[in-house]
Amino acid sequence: MPDRRPPDAVEPPDPFEGLVLDEEFIRSATVSEPSARTRMLTERWRREPPVDPGGRRWSADGPARTRRTRRPRSGRPGRPARFGNRFRTLSRGERWTAVLGALIVLLVVGGLLFGPNRAHTPQLASSGARAASPRPTGDQALPDGGTFAGSKCGQHGYHRFPAAADALPTEKSTGPWLRFASYGYQRLDATRPGEFVFDLELGSGSNTPLAVSAPLGSAGIAVEIEGPNGVVAAAYGLPTTVDGATHTPDGRGWLITDSGTTAHVVLPTAALCPGIDATAVATGLSPRVDGSQSITGPAPYTLTVSAADPEIAELRRPLGTQPGGGVLAATNQLPQPVAKPV
Repeated sequence: MPDRRPPDAVEPPDPFEGLVLDEEFIRSATVSEPSARTRMLTERWRREPPVDPGGRRWSADGPARTRRTRRPRSGRPGRPARFGNRFRTLSRGERWTAVLGALIVLLVVGGLLFGPNRAHTPQLASSGARAASPRPTGDQALPDGGTFAGSKCGQHGYHRFPAAADALPTEKSTGPWLRFASYGYQRLDATRPGEFVFDLELGSGSNTPLAVSAPLGSAGIAVEIEGPNGVVAAAYGLPTTVDGATHTPDGRGWLITDSGTTAHVVLPTAALCPGIDATAVATGLSPRVDGSQSITGPAPYTLTVSAADPEIAELRRPLGTQPGGGVLAATNQLPQPVAKPV
């Protein structure tokens, strides 16, 4: 081929011109061995390729991709890593264990903070418990009949019939009598308010029948419940259901013989004074007992149920028993002949 270089072009000298690769050239070559540190690093990197700050591994075989090892991010110097970053580094099993542990802690703490309100748990039957303080209010009619004596709340010794305290039965009582067959508190379902129920027994105490006006006495039945801080419930004129008695000749009353008659009275919770809990009162109507169920003291609350009628005083006069006048009364306090709390 024709030479196309320009006429003035200068060809650079060949560095290998005149070089002879003979035995003398080979023997004259110098030998340089690696340092001890270089040999140590080479041996270590052969077993474990080095890692740069970016997380990439290197190898002597070339820049082949290796798995990147992620480390949890840390916060400021001297502070631990955030919980979220640590949580993501856990295995699936460890994550479920952590979640279940957190739920257990929340349930325990929630039970302590939002557990049942113990203020409504009856505690009055045990000694040393504090009784509620009733607040007075106005008198008002009850839904099913009778009147709530709210103005008497907190008073001590109040009775609708003042002679009721003298009319309470004793071991030597004679003449007409009134006593409890049973008493207690009940709530039939969650949609209806609770109520105190009293089953009474009464008799003439003689061969002469006792004639009283319906429903049971001309002034009706009265109920008072008094605690350490005064009256907590009071009502009068309550409706009464009578069984086992015959009507008077005019049909306006009952003839009660010595064999006895039963009566049923209901006191609604609307007759409780403001600030009074019904279940606590119900518990406080029973006498104090010890671990062996032996009675150790009177009931914290005193229950009195009484009836008044002029015929009661008329029957007592020939018998010579005037205490109580025309009032019959029963109480839950000892001695109570046949009281059977329910």
